[in-house]
Parts: sequence; C-alpha cells; structure tokens
Amino acid sequence: MSGGTATVDAPEQVLVFSLGADRFCVGIDRIDEIVEADTVSSLPGAPPLVEGVMNLRGETTTVIDPSSVLDGDSTATTRQVIIFDTDDDRKVGWLVDRVHRVEDLADPETEPVEDNQYVEGILQTDDGFVLWVAPGPVHSRLD
Repeated sequence: MSGGTATVDAPEQVLVFSLGADRFCVGIDRIDEIVEADTVSSLPGAPPLVEGVMNLRGETTTVIDPSSVLDGDSTATTRQVIIFDTDDDRKVGWLVDRVHRVEDLADPETEPVEDNQYVEGILQTDDGFVLWVAPGPVHSRLD
C-alpha cells in the first residue's frame, strides 16, 4: 500500500456489508436486490468459490461465498444474499453475514491497494476502515 490517498472513480453510494469482523462495500449501482439466505443447494463439482444455487422467483441463481477470495471469516448463523446483475446478464448472489447500510460518498478519499484484483481501495468511515470490493474480478472466477 502506498502512503497517500487518492480519489477513485467512485459510485455515489455503496452498500456496506460484513464477513466476520471485516467490513466491505460495493457500488450500489451493481446490486439488484438483497434477500435472506433461505435454502442454498450445493452444486457438486463447482469451483470452491461457489456455495451452491438458490431459487430466486423461479430463476436459478448461483450463490458464492466471497470470503474465499476476500479472506473474510464468516461466523454468522443467519446470513443474507446480495444479488448482483453481472455484465453478462446473469444473477450472482454473495452470501454475507450482515448487510449494514447504504452509505453516501462525497469525494471519497481512498487508500489504494496494490496487487489485489478484488479490492479497489480502503475507505475510512466514521466506523473505521471498509474494503471497497470490485465485483467484476470476483465474478470472473466463475468462468
């Protein structure tokens, strides 16, 4: 990590969520909806990132565990799924411990993260640090 801060091309709002004790965020413009993690069926032979699939209003949706690439440590017994619309028009759900809030960003100052394709930067908020995740590289692990 370099010593300075930089202004990153940021969305105006981010969704803050947690995996274990770690907090992350993604641009709200990438998110379709948030649902409770009901039944997730395992998918034999799937990559380690894939937790399984779920039925989302009649549509089969792949559910992944982002902690496997973000080095989070999931500990919750009740979880939520953040549903993303991907660039190739499929839906992918991220199984997270807790969705905290949508946060407005005005000229966010971020600490850049070097050599990490999944994290765009570190935001400093009133509650501490939040890792800003780039969902595209995470989703590309499904291909």
